[in-house]
Order: sequence, then structure tokens, then C-alpha cells
Amino acid sequence: MIKVIKELINEIIKFLAKLLNAQDENNKQETKQENLYKAKNLMTKNELVFYNKLKELEYEYKIVPQLNLGTVIQKTTKGYRNELFKNIDFAIFSNDFSKLLLLVELNDSTHKQSKRRKRDKRVKEICSKANIKLITFYTTYPNEKEYVVNRIKQEIKKEKEPII
Repeated sequence: MIKVIKELINEIIKFLAKLLNAQDENNKQETKQENLYKAKNLMTKNELVFYNKLKELEYEYKIVPQLNLGTVIQKTTKGYRNELFKNIDFAIFSNDFSKLLLLVELNDSTHKQSKRRKRDKRVKEICSKANIKLITFYTTYPNEKEYVVNRIKQEIKKEKEPII
């Protein structure tokens, strides 16, 4: 009888150990799932510095950082739209948002990577085909506030030639 009770106790202990292990695994899974996402900054440090230079233009235009191409470009052919799921650093709109005037990319050292260069080339092609102006600034240059503001104003004033 004692032997049967000991075996029963051992079985109960094994069962409880399995339960505890399963609960530990569930806790680990929950912790992993809780850590799947975390908040991040809207702009990089370089982009934030650049945006602060653009703020002078805000009395005349609306500046939107991190704009997705799919927000301002519609694909007219069938097929995947994922090529439009790329963000542009800054979009400049008329004050009433009725017209997209210019897209601005700020290229840092990451844009020298092969994959990034291909992405930048494709973005340029898409913007060109959509007849949207796109200009690029490089973080390797000082990009003084006056230069940035004047270059953007000049680009906005230029008429974009129609694509034939």
C-alpha cells in the first residue's frame, strides 16, 4: 500500500512539474509577444535637425515628415502596390494641402549601401513617372538653413516639365 502511495505521489509530482514547465513556457511566450513592438521616434536625429531648418517655411507651406509614397501616388496598373510602401523624409504641400509641391529626401551614409541605392533609384523613377518633384540633400554637406530654404523655394517655383 505504501508503495502504491509513493508511486502516486511521484506521478503527482511529475504532473505538477509538467504543469509548471508549461506555465513557464506560456510566460516566456507572453513576454516574447509583449516585446514584439516598441515605440520609436518619428525622425532620426539627422532628420530632426533638418526639419528644424525647414520650419521657417511653415508660414507658407505645410511640411509633413515621413510620408508614405502610397499616400500621394496611385498605381494606375494592376499588380502589387508594395513598391509604394516606401517613406519619403519630407513632403511639402500648399498651405491648404490641396497640392503636393515637392518631396525631399535626406541621404546619410546608409544611402551608400547597395540595397538602399536601388531603393532610392526606384523612388526617383516612381516620382518621375508620377510627375512629382523630388530633391535630395546629403548629410555630408553642411546644409545651412538659408541654403536649404532657398533651394526648396527655388524648386517649388520651377515648373515641372510634363513627361511625354
